[in-house]
Amino acid sequence: MNIRKLLIFTIAFILFTPIGTVSHEYGHVIVAKYFGYETTLHYGSMNYDSGELKDRLDAIRTEFEKEIEAGADFEKRTEYERGVEKLRSNRLWITMGGPIQTILTGTIGLLILVYRKKKRKLGGLKMIDWLAIFLTLFWLREVFNLVMSVGRELIAPNGSWFGGDERKISLGLDLWAGTVPIIMGVIGFVISIFVIFRMVPKHLRFTFILSGLIGGIIGLVLWMDIIGPILLP
Repeated sequence: MNIRKLLIFTIAFILFTPIGTVSHEYGHVIVAKYFGYETTLHYGSMNYDSGELKDRLDAIRTEFEKEIEAGADFEKRTEYERGVEKLRSNRLWITMGGPIQTILTGTIGLLILVYRKKKRKLGGLKMIDWLAIFLTLFWLREVFNLVMSVGRELIAPNGSWFGGDERKISLGLDLWAGTVPIIMGVIGFVISIFVIFRMVPKHLRFTFILSGLIGGIIGLVLWMDIIGPILLP
């Protein structure tokens, strides 16, 4: 056990927990803003206003409520159906924005590690390599989400084994609810195991894993329950 490294790694995991959370939400925000929506960022979520499109659809729905419920033809049916499909598509892309950002960050970290393979063999792990390791472990979010959703169902069954953005993406693509959560969870697990057991030096491995558990839990509690609600209510 390397106490000094344990402290350093723990602090790093504590810092990267809110960084990962907020950057994930920014992924949603960026896509929503691309579609022209007004957004609000919170410590663990984001909101957006669908704007004029939703207002227009609500107006048509109010005007032709009976026809829509009956599935009958009406004057603005084409406009309404296209608007509904566009709104559905926009929402799906916004939902995808968060996981895409997280996965992209993790993949960039992995590519840095691969690119610097020869240099690591010659000079060992440098600061940029440790940074790349922590960036790659953004993939752990996919593992965490899958484990937590399955765990919640085992402890307090509610009929849903999967949750989060990944479940919404699966349903939005007309797939089984567990399709995206399981695929992303498995990929995240494989990448994380590869990084921890191939990139982290053997003599620091236990210290690194332990600091991840301690720092991840402390970081999550600090951000979600104490600091986050103050900074980004």
